[in-house]
Amino acid sequence: MELRQLRYFVKVAELCNFSEASRQLNITQSTLSQQVRQLEGELGADLLIRDSHHVRLTDIGEAFLPQAQRTIYDADTCLERIHDVQQLGTGELNIGATYTFSPLLKETVQCFMKLYPGVKLNIFCHSMQTLMRMLNTQKIDVALSYKPSQTFADIDSHIIFDNRLAVVVGDTHPLANKKTVRLSDLESVPLAIPTKGMQARCTFDRLVQGLDYRFNVRLESNEVNMLLDLVRGSHLATVLSQATVAREPGISVLTIDHKGTSMEGSFHVLRDAYMKRATKEFLRLLCENRSYGMAMMEIF
Repeated sequence: MELRQLRYFVKVAELCNFSEASRQLNITQSTLSQQVRQLEGELGADLLIRDSHHVRLTDIGEAFLPQAQRTIYDADTCLERIHDVQQLGTGELNIGATYTFSPLLKETVQCFMKLYPGVKLNIFCHSMQTLMRMLNTQKIDVALSYKPSQTFADIDSHIIFDNRLAVVVGDTHPLANKKTVRLSDLESVPLAIPTKGMQARCTFDRLVQGLDYRFNVRLESNEVNMLLDLVRGSHLATVLSQATVAREPGISVLTIDHKGTSMEGSFHVLRDAYMKRATKEFLRLLCENRSYGMAMMEIF
C-alpha cells in the first residue's frame, strides 16, 4: 500500500467521479483507475462501486475512507514539521476567513508574503459553517472570524481582539454627525445590509429579535466593499463591525446604543492538531497589526 494510492482513493471518494479526480490529480484516468484497483487488490476488498454513470463507496470503502484521510493528514503533518525546521523557507498556509473578517487581513498578508516569500498563502472566504467543515477535513489550517454564537465540536476557538457591531453611513449622511444611534433611528433611513449568514448580519438579527422595528431594507449583499461603496455615495446605511471599516475613507462609524453588539475577533483551529509554525507566525503578525485600532490579546 502506497501513500500515493491512498491519495488517489480519497480524491475519487470525495468527488465520486474518476474523470474529475484524474483532472485534479493531473494524471490519466486509466492510471488512476489502475492504482485504485491495485489498492483494492492489496486490501482484498472493493472500496468503490462503479457503473457507467456513478461512483460510490462500498460499506468497506465508507469505513476505510476516514482512516485513509487520517494517514494522509499524518504524513503531510510530518512534512510540514520538516518545513518548519527550514525557517519557513517553503510550504503552504491555508487560511479561512468569514466575509466580514476578510478585510482585516490585507496588511498582515502583505507583511507575511514579504517576510516569507517561500511560503504560499491560500486564502478562502466562506461562511462560518463552511469554514468549520473545512477545518474538520484539514482543508484549512486556521479559520478567522468574529466570535460565533455557537460552539463546534473538535474545534478550539480563541479570542484575539475586542470589537463591536456599528452603523456605517457616508460622511454626508444625515446621521453622520451623530456618535451614537439607537436601533429606532434606523427605521427612518434605507438600509443596505449584509446577507443572512454573515456574522455582522447574525449579530444585527440577534439585536432586533423579538423587537417591533420596521426597517426599510433596500439591498442585501455578502460583499463588504459593495456595501461600503453604496453607503459612501447615497443615504443608505449599513451595519458592519467597527474593525472592518476602521480605516475606510468617506464614511462615519456610529456606535449602536444597545446591549449585545459585541463581535470579538477570533481564530479557530482543529483541537489537538499540530499547528504549523507558519500559522503561528501569521497569527502573531495579525496581532501585531495595530492599524485597525484593535486591542489585540497575547495568544502565544
